[in-house]
Amino acid sequence: MSASPRPRSLRNRLAWFVACLSAGAAAGMVGTWFTDNPYWFLAIPAALAVGWLFVANPDECSPPATRRAGRAPGDKDAP
Repeated sequence: MSASPRPRSLRNRLAWFVACLSAGAAAGMVGTWFTDNPYWFLAIPAALAVGWLFVANPDECSPPATRRAGRAPGDKDAP
């Protein structure tokens, strides 16, 4: 049985967010400086999306699973 990875702290997630945001802004500024085209600033959402793919863990977003042994007749989910 493998242990689940430790969830990232808020500080760690904010650091990754700022790093991706900074990388996108830097790419936008450099690209705009070289080409005079403001569309280079679309690198900001692109960098955030790429960062999300590499850093995000969807398991951290789901609530822990709860187990119920049985249902009482008064449950609202009962058939």
